[in-house]
Amino acid sequence: MNRSFDWTAYSDDPNNEQARADVLPWLLQRRQIHLDVDLLDYVCRRTQGRSVLDIGVVSHSASYFEDEGWRHARIRKVAAKCVGVDIIEPLVRELNERGFDVRVVDATSDADLGERFDLVFIGDTVEHVDNPVALLRFAGRHLAPGGRVLVTTPNAFSRKFFRRFRHHGTPIVNLDHCAWFTPTNALEIGRRAGLSFVGYHLAKKCTGFRRWRHQMNWHLMPQEFAFSDYIFEFAAAADEV
Repeated sequence: MNRSFDWTAYSDDPNNEQARADVLPWLLQRRQIHLDVDLLDYVCRRTQGRSVLDIGVVSHSASYFEDEGWRHARIRKVAAKCVGVDIIEPLVRELNERGFDVRVVDATSDADLGERFDLVFIGDTVEHVDNPVALLRFAGRHLAPGGRVLVTTPNAFSRKFFRRFRHHGTPIVNLDHCAWFTPTNALEIGRRAGLSFVGYHLAKKCTGFRRWRHQMNWHLMPQEFAFSDYIFEFAAAADEV
């Protein structure tokens, strides 16, 4: 069985040289790059016809509810079943009045909805919460056998954020963010949450010259520099990955 990488199998030292050497090829083998879809299209592809739990659906403000790119509406449109959770009670109430199925639940708590889902989606939420490990535990608790958790989060080392850093002289980002996550961070919070880190995805729709330019640039700089977001994928530890 091809299970998640575990540095503790090497040593009690997270800077163990052999573990650090082995994790790099392990991660790169599990990195998938998608140039035929953007991030939301990829997520919708994965949620098509499946039962989905969508965590953090409100997106801060009701103004997003009318946006064509609002993720929860896009996912609900293609999923066989879609349940949302959020902690902002007035906006959850408004969404239910609009016909959505959204529950007021703290997704870092020990709550159990009593339902299991093929896919749990955590869209740009992990960087906002006090306890990302508890968030993943909540997600894993709601997985059906063979299910997956998809977590999207900004890539702090992308060209997009580097340009902002260079312009401002210090990183200025969403003021509600309290953390950044890299693939090794995802590997560790998954381990602590009892989930297997399957790998990660980078998605950006590129055609023609733009795709050629990206592929040429990848000979000169890391591929991940071109993608402003990560999509981390987890499975229940008991499942083969």
